[in-house]
Amino acid sequence: MSLQYFDLVLSFTALFGLCAFLTLKARLHSALAPLAALGVTSIWFTLAGVADLLVAGGWVFYLAAWGLGIFALVTKRSQARRLLSPGAVVFWGLAVSFAVYFSIRQPMFHDFDEFSFWGPAAQMTSTTNHLYTICEYGTPWQATQNCGLIVLSYFVQFFGAFAPFKVYLAYDLLLFACIAALVGVIGFKYYRLALPMAVIGWCTPWFFTVYARTIFLEDTYMSAYGDVPAGMLAGGAVAMWIALRSEKGAGPRWAVLPVLALLANIKDNTFPIALIAAGCIAADAFLFDYKDRWKQGLARRFGFAVLCLAAPLAQYKIWSNYIAVLVQKNAESGGTGVTSLSPFGAALQGTKMLLGLSVPEEYAARQEQFYTAMANMWDAFFSSEKWTLSMIGPGVVVTALILLMFVIALVFAKGIRQRLRVLCWMGLTTLGFVAYSYVIALSYGFIFKDFQAEGLEDYSRYMDTYYIAWFLIAAAVLAWVVQTGRWRLLAQAGALAFACLMLVRVNMLVLPQMSVLGFSDATFADQYLIMEKVDAVKTQIDEGDRIFFVSQGDNGLLWFTYSCYFQPNILDYSGWEENKETGLYGAGGGSFCLPENMPSEDVEGAIYFHAYSTEDLAKAVAESGCEYIFVDKLDAGFVAGYGSLFTDGLAAAENGETLLYRITPDGYEPVAMEVPR
Repeated sequence: MSLQYFDLVLSFTALFGLCAFLTLKARLHSALAPLAALGVTSIWFTLAGVADLLVAGGWVFYLAAWGLGIFALVTKRSQARRLLSPGAVVFWGLAVSFAVYFSIRQPMFHDFDEFSFWGPAAQMTSTTNHLYTICEYGTPWQATQNCGLIVLSYFVQFFGAFAPFKVYLAYDLLLFACIAALVGVIGFKYYRLALPMAVIGWCTPWFFTVYARTIFLEDTYMSAYGDVPAGMLAGGAVAMWIALRSEKGAGPRWAVLPVLALLANIKDNTFPIALIAAGCIAADAFLFDYKDRWKQGLARRFGFAVLCLAAPLAQYKIWSNYIAVLVQKNAESGGTGVTSLSPFGAALQGTKMLLGLSVPEEYAARQEQFYTAMANMWDAFFSSEKWTLSMIGPGVVVTALILLMFVIALVFAKGIRQRLRVLCWMGLTTLGFVAYSYVIALSYGFIFKDFQAEGLEDYSRYMDTYYIAWFLIAAAVLAWVVQTGRWRLLAQAGALAFACLMLVRVNMLVLPQMSVLGFSDATFADQYLIMEKVDAVKTQIDEGDRIFFVSQGDNGLLWFTYSCYFQPNILDYSGWEENKETGLYGAGGGSFCLPENMPSEDVEGAIYFHAYSTEDLAKAVAESGCEYIFVDKLDAGFVAGYGSLFTDGLAAAENGETLLYRITPDGYEPVAMEVPR
């Protein structure tokens, strides 16, 4: 095996060692051990990153995981059969299969946000051994998004070279662990139920993120976005808790705590989902975790319920304090500092606004935007014409399906106590849906821009996260009832039929050759050419050189893409300007034009052009601290407006003889090089 991929072997053995210790020594069921292990892994590396000790923390973690695994396997070798269960087979089978498949096919980043944050953040963390939050990336703003997934990627490729497919693999490990948790403590003799639950778990991300046949790559299991993992993890955490409660000896209850902490560290806008999942588990533990009398173990149950809520809150507090310090330092050094309204302030003032109470001026100014967002979200819930949310239709249909699953669980439930638990899950998750929808409405109303609220930008992506979590919780509750309730054979047959329907529907709407399972090499043809250009330029520059970017017509995507591949060279956020009225920075990228040629605002893409006179562009280049100008795309307007700044009038770039100009006091000189085509 190539040394390039040996880091995957090392990370898999460390993860297996930790799982073996949790199963054999901590007595956690083998189907639940991967999710707990990944939770512990992410929290450990997050703390190490916050302390800026990633390398030392990585070595400690790996040595501890290997040592604990060997210790458990040696001292409990007679119980090694406990490592084998349907859920464990699902996890390790999918994990190894995807590791081999991705190593062969080498998928790459390809979506906008993968290049604007998720990809570069993982790359910088892996290549610099520091959290991306303290790395320079050429932009004037502070990257503050949570790092729970990023550090999982760091763990997977700790000993090897960075590769995008390893990022996908790290995130998929988390998804597979959630599927294993959904299968739960079902044994091999109940394969008639274990198999359908595994299929339901596998289909769930497709079901809520892919809507129709397209000619584009449908990348559910090949995405670096955090939305699907957040939804799967919320459902997986609850499924894990239900499995821990469903069978004596399934494992210690505390194993769910690191999973809840990780859930709070995926994305800032999914933190409410972490609180909802933690609240559901806390309520179930407090109300129903007793044998005979309700007062039995009351203090213990209350204490555990508090811990369930404290785990995500503590993680949120640690990260918030860390980011607050960085933002303050960034502001003191000339960065942006805080540029949006507080989420908690938005919640308070938005609620006051709905109650007819007075609110501060900055919130009152967005009243119309807030009401517009709420009206649009209400329409989107019932309509599938503009906002398609699932393979079965709009939000109202998805909600009806999920509630129907809870009702079916009530029908098959055995005894009043089991029915009360089902009703508790049903009621709390429904209230959670209302609360999360309100949080999204607040975000559109007070945090996002007005055009984002009017068009409900990324609405499907935000809402799908909760639908995935809600659906998995309903499926886990139903699976628990099927194992312990009435008419089990009939219920198992129903679970199998439902799994088959999901599989058929996914197959109807997702072309295999356009999915993660069968993408062609041509899918990444543009990325290959960009990488060749970057490699050609890097042969002409030093590692510490900074580069000014020119790409006419770029909407920012090419800047983000090239920035990712140019690392550790910094691609300057060429052309950014500060809006004196809002304090926010304008669009970056590399599109320029003379002020008299500036497109009108109604022209598509006009926002990405920067109106610079010839003198202003020369001043911007000089102040950027760049040593070179990278010319990706030219148009007649750029050549006519700024050609005089280049010693050859941009002739070499127009003739395809160079991509690079050296910045000198006498002008920008072309650098002789081979230009990939």
